[in-house]
Amino acid sequence: MTKKVTPKLVMAILSAGMLSFLGILDETATTVTFPTLIKEFSITTDQVQWVNTLVLLVIATIVPISSQISLRFATKKIFIAGIVFFMLGLVIDIFTPRFDLLLVGRAFQGIGTGIGLPLMYNIILAKVPKDKLGFMMGIGTMITAAAVALGPVFGGIVTALLTWRWIFIISIFLAVISTFTGSYSITQLNKLQQVKFKYGQWLAIAVSLVLLMLGFTSIAKNHFWSFQVAGCLAIGLVSLGIWLKLAWHDHHALISPQLFLNLRFSMQLICYCFAKIATLALGFIFPIYVQTVNHGSVSLAGWIMLPGAICDALMAAAAGKILDKKGARLPIMVGIIASLAGVTMMTVWGIHLSNLAIILLYALYYGGYGMCFSSLMTSGLTSLPAKDHAQGNAIFNTLQQFSGALGTALAGTLIAISQNNHQLLRQQTTAIGARWTFIVLLGLIVLNLIIAIVFVPRPKTIHQN
Repeated sequence: MTKKVTPKLVMAILSAGMLSFLGILDETATTVTFPTLIKEFSITTDQVQWVNTLVLLVIATIVPISSQISLRFATKKIFIAGIVFFMLGLVIDIFTPRFDLLLVGRAFQGIGTGIGLPLMYNIILAKVPKDKLGFMMGIGTMITAAAVALGPVFGGIVTALLTWRWIFIISIFLAVISTFTGSYSITQLNKLQQVKFKYGQWLAIAVSLVLLMLGFTSIAKNHFWSFQVAGCLAIGLVSLGIWLKLAWHDHHALISPQLFLNLRFSMQLICYCFAKIATLALGFIFPIYVQTVNHGSVSLAGWIMLPGAICDALMAAAAGKILDKKGARLPIMVGIIASLAGVTMMTVWGIHLSNLAIILLYALYYGGYGMCFSSLMTSGLTSLPAKDHAQGNAIFNTLQQFSGALGTALAGTLIAISQNNHQLLRQQTTAIGARWTFIVLLGLIVLNLIIAIVFVPRPKTIHQN
């Protein structure tokens, strides 16, 4: 049967894309509301970061089983399940009087996004003809990029004019529309199979990710050798070891650990994760910095984030063209150097950043990130044999979400530790915590530059893998 890009197919792509769009939109929109949530629920900075960290962590635990879900269940049922979980989370978020229930709602949103996130690209890959594939994949990327760009502005304006709960009220109307259009347009993508779920492997991965994150985020309020920190980290590492044992000799493993033996793949994956950690950490810091340190409004905090998101989208598009002509090394190196320059200046001026400086430095950093991020994934995957690309893609997607959660947690933890110094004003301790985070991120990006110099292949070697 000849593949065609029909209006119904476009509707199916946009309907599935709406779920990932709303998931990212709500994530970036709520970031600018953190100072408001801290006051309303009487919580600390390290607690409020869980509003987004939890979503990313839940997505990271769902992504590894997405391929098995798509083989076992009908495509339309997967879409409806994603919508139901997401909308249940929205309803809880809209009406909750308590912070812990807000987190429950966000967890349900994470489940919905984790189910729906791969669906849009699966529809594109299965239904779009090859000569239109690049264009439609670009449309899919633009949907998520638009959510990143619009989220902070949307969240700032809605919170300033109404309340933060309207972020979720508006999202629920858009989700209802997507439910009707998706139910009509989404068709089956593959033949269903009675695949056996790898419950043991999935549980080991999920427990490891959750406990490692809990241990890391507990450092702000507990000493290292407490059970909350060292205990969680130790059990998380043991769970990781159990996954290695279960998956090592399984030829149909959820995620094959043997792929990590490919150093070129592994090192570029590390660069990819470090870049995501830095980006989510900065996305957490600057809305708080603008409101707490510079005494700006919540809407101003949203607008200040917009130029950086636009630079990210533009540079990502440019990087794709450069990669096609020159290979991945050039956009990766240029992107890392630009990001390094931005974070270096953030570190130098860390406790005295004006709003204009934040706009310019965030745009410089984010433009560099846009240049290198997708190129690292492309280059990393081409370091693997074609038969391992699906497994490699699952690894990148899982660790992207976990790295994002880790970046948010890193910034929230360091700022919270600094804010424990009650001898200084809150705006001073917030600025100091932000600078500590800039220093850590600077170290990560320096490592990225070193790794990229050694392990990112030159153009003449790219097609030999």
